[in-house]
Amino acid sequence: MCGRIRQAGDGEQYMETMNWDPRALFDDEKRLRHNVPPGTRPLSFHRLGDGAQHADNLFWGYKPPWYKRGPARNARLDTVLKGSPFWKPLLARRIIVPADGWYEWTGEKGDKQPWYISPKDGQPILLPGLTAWLPGREVLAETGFAIVTDDSAGGVVDIHDRRPVTLTPDDALEWVDPETPIVEALELLSTARPESAFQWWQVTRAVGNSRYQVPDAIEPLWLGLK
Repeated sequence: MCGRIRQAGDGEQYMETMNWDPRALFDDEKRLRHNVPPGTRPLSFHRLGDGAQHADNLFWGYKPPWYKRGPARNARLDTVLKGSPFWKPLLARRIIVPADGWYEWTGEKGDKQPWYISPKDGQPILLPGLTAWLPGREVLAETGFAIVTDDSAGGVVDIHDRRPVTLTPDDALEWVDPETPIVEALELLSTARPESAFQWWQVTRAVGNSRYQVPDAIEPLWLGLK
């Protein structure tokens, strides 16, 4: 699953990783950074509308008008590949959500321990997403996005049985390219970075509250955090 991300870098850092147009505009001051939950507006890259490279703060969570449950924050890869009618209308509206890493929780309800998972090389991760948003539309759940997730493997499966798909910069650029056919775009989701590229450790339980927005949110628990 992917229920929280960290997006503490500045927009220029993420743009450099993606080789993105530095002239793309976005509101880099108001977004959350250290503990970003669904229902907020993280920085996202896309080429929707005119096909140019853009950066916008889009709504994390997708809830079409007819959907009776809360906004879907993740899109399961197996469901997407099977042509789910929930996701099929969004397959041509592809975005990338840059991040430094993500959080998962282990343990029983009421006694959850958070973990932080990030790439060993320290480079940003690039998460593929599907959205109902188009330029000019309001930014809300009805036009929101979901991050694509897949089964975990290796040691990550001990923390959670699902993880976000993470793309290389080249694959991320192809994912958002409107000229990339949907079939080829979906094939990219099966070439995600392996679990061996990541590291993880326990962090303070304070991150369970999304209002905890401080840099030490990712400090290893054994360094003295509560």
